[in-house]
Amino acid sequence: MKSSNGPPDFRDDHLRPRVLVEEEDGAVRAAIVDMLEDAGFESIGCGGPDSQASGHCPLESHEKCGATENTDVIFCSLRMSDPRNREILKSLKRLHRNTPIVVEVPKPQAASLHGSLIGTHVVYTPITRRSLTKAVLDAWKAEDPILETLR
Repeated sequence: MKSSNGPPDFRDDHLRPRVLVEEEDGAVRAAIVDMLEDAGFESIGCGGPDSQASGHCPLESHEKCGATENTDVIFCSLRMSDPRNREILKSLKRLHRNTPIVVEVPKPQAASLHGSLIGTHVVYTPITRRSLTKAVLDAWKAEDPILETLR
């Protein structure tokens, strides 16, 4: 189903782990969704703030986002060099403390983004089918999303 102001909704039947893919580029987002679907997940994509009909992502204002409500894992591939995207990640961590978040970053940027990445699972760019699947599975299987990232 397609909601009017954001990404499609997950189906009502919850047979597979649900992954929300946050990625600005539509072609890349579709490829990641397809990779996750092939790996056995149910996946939907969101293009971030610029893809919203209103031009505004509710997470920028620390408001809830309907797409994140039924999500088992959030895969955030938004550019962390953009302060708006760091704010979205901050809101995701605050509003969804029990939902594991996997963040894709270039390895050279990981040190400078350390504060933003605390409490997330990191996968380095460029991702592969294997690295993406492993990161999402590891995050999903973690007993406590926050404690697991601190180990």
